[in-house]
Amino acid sequence: MKKRPIVLADRDGTLIRHIPYLSKLSDVEFLPGVLSSIRRLNSLKIPVVVVTNQSGVARGYFGEDFVRETHSYMNGILKKEGAHLDGFFYCPHFREASVDRYRVSCGCRKPLPGMLEEALEVFHGDPGSSMMVGDSEGDVLAGKSLGCHNFWILPQEAGKRDDLAFRVSSFEEAVNLFLSDTELLE
Repeated sequence: MKKRPIVLADRDGTLIRHIPYLSKLSDVEFLPGVLSSIRRLNSLKIPVVVVTNQSGVARGYFGEDFVRETHSYMNGILKKEGAHLDGFFYCPHFREASVDRYRVSCGCRKPLPGMLEEALEVFHGDPGSSMMVGDSEGDVLAGKSLGCHNFWILPQEAGKRDDLAFRVSSFEEAVNLFLSDTELLE
């Protein structure tokens, strides 16, 4: 199968409002412009894949079932809006975990690229024509290590660019910039 562009997106602070250690579905709230941007990507057949660190699992704040339930809930909201997320990848590990089985040094926790590599493999993504968007340095470091186009949601620095990432104010702005680069979609 031919490699293609995919959108790799962090979850909290990128797609949904950031609430430290989100533990209630009622707190899930998509950020402005996210629903329409995902719908637009879906219409172009560009997979949108969530890649998220979830250390709250390792800290014992919630279980992996809740992480999966949250992702299902997010897709339920999107479905009502004629959109969907194609996949969800998460890292439950943390070196200083209070839950023993998650106290590991893994290759999937951003800024390491393991989770992104897995998503790219599953969705036949070409790193050089794919996009990573997130609200932390770890997000864009993971994308950079694979050669992705990186967008860092950092509103106070929107418009700035360096060799790490292009700074944007939102997921919507990142998608608009990504899609305006027609070379990526050829």
